Amino acid sequence: QGFVTGGKDGVVALWDDTFERCLKTYAIKRAALAPGSKGLLLEDNPSIRAISLGHGHILVGTKNGEILEVDKSGPITLLVQGHMEGEVWGLATHPHLPICATVSDDKTLRIWDLSPSHCMLAVRKLKKGGRCCCFSPDGKALAVGLNDGSFLIVNADTLEDLVSFQHRKDVISEIRFSPGAGKYLAVASCDNFVDIYNVMSSKRVGICKGASSYITHMDWDVRGKLLQVNTGAKEQLFFEAPRGKKQTIPSLEVEKIGWASWTSVLGSCCEGIWPIIGEVTDVTASCLTSDSKVLATGDDFGFVKLFRYPAK
Repeated sequence: QGFVTGGKDGVVALWDDTFERCLKTYAIKRAALAPGSKGLLLEDNPSIRAISLGHGHILVGTKNGEILEVDKSGPITLLVQGHMEGEVWGLATHPHLPICATVSDDKTLRIWDLSPSHCMLAVRKLKKGGRCCCFSPDGKALAVGLNDGSFLIVNADTLEDLVSFQHRKDVISEIRFSPGAGKYLAVASCDNFVDIYNVMSSKRVGICKGASSYITHMDWDVRGKLLQVNTGAKEQLFFEAPRGKKQTIPSLEVEKIGWASWTSVLGSCCEGIWPIIGEVTDVTASCLTSDSKVLATGDDFGFVKLFRYPAK
């Protein structure tokens, strides 16, 4: 009976079967969203990349990773959305609310609801893409590491800037607040350094040197006085905080230390997570439960695995 088109102007148009008459247009705008929408539009009039006509409804896919349903009578419902171009690496769960933050190469920072709705609660655009993020222990601040070597701390509710720094040129690969009051922020980069900042005074107070490759994982001990670092050269390094002095710790002693988090993929207590035949980069992520009994891992083959901890 006709055609439906969508273009870069963010407008959906209905046409007659000869394309001579435009019967109706629908602008994809925040103001037009129906109350039942799951999430938020990143911007008004996003470029339309995919479109499908059904019975009384039009499905629209946008450049910004949104899928919307347009009712021919007018209302527009946002059904689902995600990040856009590039990769999503940065993910942080809130310390006590069922929400998480993600940051991506698409230059957006987003907050998501982890309850059944899974919808996006907040979003802001960034000057550069990002690879890591982390909530402060009280959940009020959110640190974001960017691809140009800079990082920023934002208000976790409003996503407005609190402070930003740039001491490095390469990607910020990992970022972590110290436990407890979150007084210190450790910022790891692909320049092979970890910088330690005093959050209260907004000053850099330490530099961890000695890694021979980019930093992949980083964890604080429960006292906030020691950092464990993994590198792309499969090194497991330890640094005293906040000054950043390198420490040598025997592997048996490492197991006795109480860690505020465990994301490391190296060390005697997680040797069992590695496949018998494999590359040094096969296991990319790990996370230990708060009772230190189960270690979850993520790998380059698309598997999430659960191990008893320690995984010998």
